[in-house]
Amino acid sequence: MENKNRRIFGNAWMHRTLIKLLRRVDIRYVYRFTAVCVIPVAMVVSPGARIAYRYFRKRRGQGRWQALLSTYRNHCLFGQTVIDKFAMYAGHRFEIHSTGHEFFYAHVRDDQPVMLLNAHIGSSEMVGYNLSQSKPCNVLVYGGEKEELMEYRKKQFADMGIKMIPVGEDGVNIIEIMDCLDRGEALSVFADRFMNPRKVIRSTIHGFKVRLSRGPFAIAVNRGIDVYMVVAMKQQDGSYDGRIIYLDYDKTLPHREQCQQLADLYTAEIEKILEEYPLQWFNYFNIWEDE
Repeated sequence: MENKNRRIFGNAWMHRTLIKLLRRVDIRYVYRFTAVCVIPVAMVVSPGARIAYRYFRKRRGQGRWQALLSTYRNHCLFGQTVIDKFAMYAGHRFEIHSTGHEFFYAHVRDDQPVMLLNAHIGSSEMVGYNLSQSKPCNVLVYGGEKEELMEYRKKQFADMGIKMIPVGEDGVNIIEIMDCLDRGEALSVFADRFMNPRKVIRSTIHGFKVRLSRGPFAIAVNRGIDVYMVVAMKQQDGSYDGRIIYLDYDKTLPHREQCQQLADLYTAEIEKILEEYPLQWFNYFNIWEDE
């Protein structure tokens, strides 16, 4: 079903058409059309809608109708962040209110690698457009991204020192990752999903056990590198609240404890952000231990 949905809603022709449309039409009209004509269909056919509903129902303790409404609003906001991404490809620019950049630039050294952990909250890609710096950044891109989307990203990131590392069904090119860290570059990766259920680390969100990808935490700990969480949440006025948060884990602890502490710091920040932006949890992947 998921592959079928990708063919219906995510083919290259639709991507090109959307970009052309956003060059000519006010983005607010595209938001409204999506909310009325696209989101209701997506909520019926998409497995992600059921995951979102269970999140609001079980994790946030909402009633049935409130959880259904929250799922709809959640999908509308997700649709807007996707539209905003294509609007960027069409030449639009969005205002980003940045927090934590000063600390980041003051402490990041040119010769030392750094890990940037993303989460499926808001639109972390928006932070990338605002994260201009001399240190090259390597972004892991998961899950069958269309070649055309990759090309759009390459054009947007061409002058920003950002390189994409595709992750296929066979997993991550660990040599390419280690090479970029050896060069003292930044590595940007999502940690709130996992590809291999045998390679997870457990933590809690809203008091419930979750499974995260162990790889990013293990790489950071084994290398002893600094870790930052990078997110951008959509605001009502169309701008974004971009944040770079330093995850200050204790590098003197045993490696296993360091990994756990880093994972717990990461999920604690997810909780804080979701208290401010409860509708912008766009992780339509089952990370919950009890499901």
